[in-house]
Amino acid sequence: MALAWCTKNPNVSTVITGASKASQVVENFKALDVIELLTPEVMGQIKAALRS
Repeated sequence: MALAWCTKNPNVSTVITGASKASQVVENFKALDVIELLTPEVMGQIKAALRS
């Protein structure tokens, strides 16, 4: 979810990930599958949670 949030966040221009194995790269790309779940409402809830 963290990578998806970074990708969706308008204040983040580039997401740099690290991986030492090919399987980690595949796992990182799975974040792209959940971006659509991060609606404005969900992003607002995450923002509120980060404030507390």
